Amino acid sequence: MQLSVTESELAGLETSRFWRRNRNQIKEKKDWNAALWALLFLGPNLILFLIFTAYPVGYGLYISLYNYSILKPKEWVGLENYDTFIHDPKTPDLIWRSIYYAVGTTIPVVVLPLIVAVLLSNAGVATRPLRMIYILPIVTSPVAAAAVWKWLYAKDFGLINYGLSLVGVSPVDWLYSLRWSMPAVILMSIWLLIPFNIILYTAGLQEVPGDLYDAAAVDGASSFQQFRSVTVPMITPTIFFVFLITMINVLVGAFDVINVLTQGGPLQSTNVLIYDIYKNAFENFRMGYASAQAYALFLAVLIITLINWVLQKRWVHYS
Repeated sequence: MQLSVTESELAGLETSRFWRRNRNQIKEKKDWNAALWALLFLGPNLILFLIFTAYPVGYGLYISLYNYSILKPKEWVGLENYDTFIHDPKTPDLIWRSIYYAVGTTIPVVVLPLIVAVLLSNAGVATRPLRMIYILPIVTSPVAAAAVWKWLYAKDFGLINYGLSLVGVSPVDWLYSLRWSMPAVILMSIWLLIPFNIILYTAGLQEVPGDLYDAAAVDGASSFQQFRSVTVPMITPTIFFVFLITMINVLVGAFDVINVLTQGGPLQSTNVLIYDIYKNAFENFRMGYASAQAYALFLAVLIITLINWVLQKRWVHYS
């Protein structure tokens, strides 16, 4: 049996092949156009990221392997800078001060904004003027804010000592006291970081269903019991996020406050790791050693973050 193909069938077959080929070409052209548009919008950001983030990070790792100073040619030393940092007699005190500052700042900055956010959410419209006030530290330069706090801490004419004198307390030399300089820096850092976390907690509280509070009230739960059994479990993802970003901000963002208030003094009592990195790099011109310190700090932050990421599975509820 012989099969014959008419001219019309051949023409239909060719037409089908033509449209299939054109459809694939059109699809490829659309995909290419989409890629070009994506590159057009993402390209500038990618270039800036490569120049101002990726390159400095890579170059910092590179010079950490050298005895490098802007005053003389660099010399390859391998891991010597890291070994020097680990075995430096000053390193334990430096790490202890960094932990003291981080813990003393992070805990209040995580806990207090939650309490304030709950109070503001329950107070309603009456707190709107107050919300305009507590957002002030966010829009204020940390350097300018630290300058104002330095004036507040002044021994002879500062407002803090003036308030203490009204209740019979002798003036305290806050920024030049081995005992009080670090608490003074911590207090200013708490004031600076709290408002942003209040905003985050307020946003998280908006996602808590009101029916849960109604059910708890029907069961006779007090306000504190509702906070403990409803509010906190429902916003644990927000609490976890606030804790992580606060910890990172505290460890790597203390420079401005310390540089204006104490410059690491008195007698290194407020010299934390991030400020010591600055001093070694731009005062002592030990760029390689400062880069090794920076990567040690990065590694510490990474390890702490990973540990918290693993532990959050036990107490953070995403549903």
